Amino acid sequence: MSRTLLECLAERYPAAKRTTLRRMIQAGRVRINNVVARSASQTVEASDQLTTEDRPSINSQPPRASALPVVYEDDDILVANKPAGLLTATNAREKRQTLLALVREHVQARHPRAQVGLIHRLDRDAAGLLVFSKNHRAYLSLKQQFLEHTVRRQYEAIVHGVPKEPSGRIESRLVERADGTVHATREFGKGELAISHYEVIKSAGKSARVKIVLETGKKHQIRVHLSSIGHPIVGDPLYGPDSDSPPLMLAATQLGFAHPRDGRPMKFEIEPPVYFKVEQ
Repeated sequence: MSRTLLECLAERYPAAKRTTLRRMIQAGRVRINNVVARSASQTVEASDQLTTEDRPSINSQPPRASALPVVYEDDDILVANKPAGLLTATNAREKRQTLLALVREHVQARHPRAQVGLIHRLDRDAAGLLVFSKNHRAYLSLKQQFLEHTVRRQYEAIVHGVPKEPSGRIESRLVERADGTVHATREFGKGELAISHYEVIKSAGKSARVKIVLETGKKHQIRVHLSSIGHPIVGDPLYGPDSDSPPLMLAATQLGFAHPRDGRPMKFEIEPPVYFKVEQ
């Protein structure tokens, strides 16, 4: 008889709270048949092998720059692969660790007067490529490229269901509400223009893996756009049906821009996280 992963874990760890078990799944500490599980609602058959990994040892110190996932670095820029769950940046009152703080620590350890600049962001629960500037000239160049939409930004996502059209263009005007969520509006003169292009690259019965290329880059743009066509991202509690908070299946997998010093084309590409799986 099949059961949900959460039910199986609750039976194995009867003293644990459901929220604790969900966090185990989100942290990638649960495997089914040696494949990282991605959702508390995932079906587990009686014949499946369920394994869990021990919690990493607790360290009172925050992550250090030595653990920074650097993809590329030179005198002007640093490209990092942000893990899911790490904030890109935040305000001075926020005590949680951020990728920006790690990059600054890493760069300023060798160049104390370096001016590390934040160019763009990823949602906390998204993973993938981000570029940072290491001097003011590089900052101005990269910011201008993003403003002019000449930067290539490609993402991959796992969505609920399979889009009827294998590819398409999504355009809307987005408005941020007081609670931080973003919604499309048809009110004249309201919102910011947002354009995304998607393409299905793999599909199964219950989900699909899609590639998304941004023409603009607005807060939560991909999440809102995919939800607007009836295919929210798996693991998105804000714009989809996933209330059990599995990992957000969204990753920035490709980033391309002109180098700020000499204009040569730079292109970086990574594989999405190991937990990116389409559900049959």
